[in-house]
Amino acid sequence: MKKKIIMVLAMVLLAFSASASDWTPLITNLDIHPEILWGFCPVYIEGGVSYDGFELIEDRETRLQLIVGGGYGQRKLWQDPVTGESTEKIWDQPLIYDVGFANWALKFIQGFWESPWDPGSDLLQLSVAYEGRYEYSMDSRVAGETRANFGDPKEVLTLDQFLGAEGSSVYPDLLGNRQYLGTNFNLNLKFDLMADEIIENDGILLELDLNWSPYALNHALGGEADFYSIAFEAVGAKTIFSLRDADWDWFSVQVLDRMLVSWISGDKVPVYAQNDGSLGRQVRGFANFSYNRELTLVNNFEFRFTGPMLGTKLLYPRLIVFFDMGYGAGRYFNSDWSPSGDFIASVGASISITLIDALDLGYQISYLIDGYNYENGPGRFVGEFFFFLDF
Repeated sequence: MKKKIIMVLAMVLLAFSASASDWTPLITNLDIHPEILWGFCPVYIEGGVSYDGFELIEDRETRLQLIVGGGYGQRKLWQDPVTGESTEKIWDQPLIYDVGFANWALKFIQGFWESPWDPGSDLLQLSVAYEGRYEYSMDSRVAGETRANFGDPKEVLTLDQFLGAEGSSVYPDLLGNRQYLGTNFNLNLKFDLMADEIIENDGILLELDLNWSPYALNHALGGEADFYSIAFEAVGAKTIFSLRDADWDWFSVQVLDRMLVSWISGDKVPVYAQNDGSLGRQVRGFANFSYNRELTLVNNFEFRFTGPMLGTKLLYPRLIVFFDMGYGAGRYFNSDWSPSGDFIASVGASISITLIDALDLGYQISYLIDGYNYENGPGRFVGEFFFFLDF
C-alpha cells in the first residue's frame, strides 16, 4: 500500500511539474486606507492564477483566470442621502466610512489574429467574466474625530447619523444591515494596434467594456444593486524621441491621448461601481466618487519623459506633464437630480518610479482650471502622493 501511495504521489508531482509552466501567478490590484500608516501600506490585495495550457485557436492566446481579493478600505462619498444632490452643502460633510470586502472572478480570455504592430500579440482579445463580491460596511475608524473637506472642519459622522438606521436609496448597497453580496457579468473586447513598452509606445488601442448586475442576483443580503454600464476607450500613442541601444535605455519622449465615453445607469448603482463612472476619478486632481453622473466624456492628454533605466529594463523614472478635461451629464446616481452638465479640467505634472509598466509610485501636483476637488476646498492647486497598479 505504501508503495502505491508513493507511486501515486510521484505521478501527481511529475504531472504538476510538467504543467507548471502553464500556470502564471497574478497580482492584479493593491489599495490603501488613508488612515492606516498615512496611506503608504497596502491593506487590500488582489491576485490569482492564469492557466494557458491549451489553445482553441492555433498560435493565439487562450487563458482561464481565477482571481480573488480581500482587505479593508475607506470610502468618502459626496451625494446627499435624501435627494442625491452633490452641492457645497454636502461637500464639507461627506459620508466617510470603512468597508471590509472580498471579491472573486472567473475569467475566460481568447485572442484572435496577430497584431501587425506587436508580433506575437493578439490583434483582438475577447474576455468573458463572472465577478462576485461581498462587502461589510462599518463606521469609520475616525468617526467622532474632526476632518476638513471642502469647508470648515466637521465631525466625521457614523453611518446611522448620516444615513439613518435603515439607510438611503442613494447608496443601495448600504441598505438594511449594510452587507452586500453581489454578482456581475462582464464582457470586454480589446482591439490592439499598440507596440507597448515602458520606454516606447506607438499605435492605437481600442477597448469596449460591458457590465450587467441584475437585481435578481444582487439582493441576497441587506444591500442591493441593479445596473448596467457601457464604456468605450481609445488610446493613441507616439514616441517622438528615443535614445537607447541593445544594452541600455537612456531616455524617451512619448505623447499619449486617451478618450473615454462611459454610460452607467440603473435603479441601484452600488458604491464600488459609482467610482468606475466617477468623472472626478477620471480627471486628474479631482476626488474619487465626485461628479457621479450617468454619462462621462473624458480626454487625458500627456507628454511622458521616461528614463534612464535604473539598472534593469523593468524599472524607470518618469515625468508626466498632462492636460485633462471631462464632461458629465444625465442623472446623478440613484436620484432624479439632473442639473446642467458638469465640465472640469486640470493641468499638472507627476514624477514617479515605474516598474514593468504596471506599478507606479510617485507624487502629482495639479492645477484645477475648472471645477472643484471636494476634498481640498476651493483651492486650485492639489498635491498628492499616488500608488497605482494596473496589470
